[in-house]
Amino acid sequence: MKEYLFKTTATMKEYNCNKWWINSNVVSEISVDAENIHQALKEYQEIVTNKFYIDISNNAIKNKSPMYIDTKSGVKQIGFVITASSDFDRGNYTGYSKQYFDLWVEISEINDVDFLEV
Repeated sequence: MKEYLFKTTATMKEYNCNKWWINSNVVSEISVDAENIHQALKEYQEIVTNKFYIDISNNAIKNKSPMYIDTKSGVKQIGFVITASSDFDRGNYTGYSKQYFDLWVEISEINDVDFLEV
């Protein structure tokens, strides 16, 4: 088993960012134990749905986009951008509206430190 750490930043889709707002830190850090990254993503999907009331569909997982950073040695993938949705309050007690947004998910593999080597 490996331990994966998910750090998530939420942003509204460009087409609706002027009307709707989401807290970028709506999903806190999540730690998952899994055999591989595919299994870890499925567990992340369940946790986000059950704990943060954000829906990540199976289709969104399937169509995720890679997220990259520039490093001294070149470009490196650090995670995925995943489309999610949730119900947003329309205000004035008029109900809710389902809105889509992006979750920028940085994924790290956690390894134990051997302190006996010091």
